[in-house]
Amino acid sequence: MPRIKASPKKCVKTGNSNPATNTWVFLMKGDGLESKDGSLPNVVKLRHPASSQPAMFVFSPGDLTIQEVLTFDENKRSWFIDDNVKSDGKMHLSTPIDPIFLVLPYLRKSQQVQPLDQCLWDDDYPETPRLAHCQNLKLSLVADRKGDESLQAFKYNEEKTLNWLKKKVERVAEVLKQKSIHVSQGAVSATYVKSTKYESGTELEYLRYAHGIVSEYLADDLAKKLAQYLNIPDEVENKKRKLSNPKDGSDEKKLKREVSEEESTPRIKALDLSKPEKPPKTSIMSKKELARQKAAAGSKNISSFFKKK
Repeated sequence: MPRIKASPKKCVKTGNSNPATNTWVFLMKGDGLESKDGSLPNVVKLRHPASSQPAMFVFSPGDLTIQEVLTFDENKRSWFIDDNVKSDGKMHLSTPIDPIFLVLPYLRKSQQVQPLDQCLWDDDYPETPRLAHCQNLKLSLVADRKGDESLQAFKYNEEKTLNWLKKKVERVAEVLKQKSIHVSQGAVSATYVKSTKYESGTELEYLRYAHGIVSEYLADDLAKKLAQYLNIPDEVENKKRKLSNPKDGSDEKKLKREVSEEESTPRIKALDLSKPEKPPKTSIMSKKELARQKAAAGSKNISSFFKKK
């Protein structure tokens, strides 16, 4: 995915005379988001390519580039802006995104030759056709163009799409390897851990991890097809294969499980006749019981008075 090399810029937008009531902090990357006439970028709502839920994106002036807006929200956080305190401590961050990811769901849905403007028409998200003006929108990588070039009519091509996504995954995997990102399973949290004490992952582990990152912008069925195209085995099948393999210590695990079950079930103790049985312990009487027993000494039972003499 292309990245614009530039330093982040802090943008504080004020909607009224009181900045504390309508102010938000935005970190935006890229000098291409500024125009010569001073026009500002546009924050719009589009359909997310993976979940189809509403998500925020930023169009540069002239709709030449697009960036995804990520929001970081933590409890008990505030911003100090000038002489005011903003209680809402959210921070918005924009990151470049390839517009093909946003166009791909519409191409797959049409499944026929259609002009791009018609293909991108969405009643729920009227800003979607602006994607057609992005300068890095190279639809020939995922679709077949039909007719005249000025018509801009395309039809979805799955083989081209999988090949394009494969290159994306391989590029992400190469970056993870260069950055020494820990991607192996079973140690600590494998979320972007960088340290020299961890062993480097295998080619398959880097490929699987990169596939997970790219799949965040793909539908579930397309992500599964991409995994098959990359020959990435399913994790569920791997677990079944390991359990069925006797070399993986399955007998030892079975023995441990049986021992644990025996320990969990209550056992009935058998009487050992070879040892003399210990006499039961006599309970120690309290002072009140001793006084009561002493007072009752020499007294007769009340039923003895009614016997025949």
